[in-house]
Amino acid sequence: MEFRCVRVTSQALKRFLSQCPLLRGPYTDGFVARGFKLALAKLLLCVPLIRTLSISKSYMKYLCADASPHNLPTSLVHLKFLSMDVCLAKQNHISSVLCVIRSSPMLEHIAFQMYDNEKLHIQQTRTNFLDSENHPDLKLDHLETLMISFFRSLPFEMEFVKLVMTKSPVLKNVQIELNEDVSVDKELEILRDMLLLSSIPCSAKLTVIRPQTS
Repeated sequence: MEFRCVRVTSQALKRFLSQCPLLRGPYTDGFVARGFKLALAKLLLCVPLIRTLSISKSYMKYLCADASPHNLPTSLVHLKFLSMDVCLAKQNHISSVLCVIRSSPMLEHIAFQMYDNEKLHIQQTRTNFLDSENHPDLKLDHLETLMISFFRSLPFEMEFVKLVMTKSPVLKNVQIELNEDVSVDKELEILRDMLLLSSIPCSAKLTVIRPQTS
């Protein structure tokens, strides 16, 4: 199913999705939900067979409208590919990301697009929030590919990557695309820091990419 330039109320969308029990991956472009009081997490209850899920920054605030639960109300056992826009300077964003991961035990591919991490003057994320010891139930036992875009190597970005890698025992490919303002010296520093991470599985291939300039 494909949506383009759609305006719909959250309740109407929920009713529509509840009649699509075999839906595996809706595509949305210019999707607007008027009066979106219904948490996106509750909408996922209507698509138990979903295999791909993409959540842009416009909808992160709707993922868990009332609060950030530990798990989604349903387990996304068929979800293989997850793409999300993430602001790591906001702890509620990180909590929402971790909530989706915990509820998706069969994830094979993850793509994270970083944004606004450098714009917040006061970091809202606790220093030790991303320590792996604080997330014993976070498991990515089937994750093979991790892709991160607009990476600046800010401290909490590195901690986030480290956490995901630590929880991914069969990880095969890690691709990190740097933000355009990252210097060559910083790129070398990122490579060094990544290669020194003991959390990277021996079988994983690490690739750091600089954005192409026109």
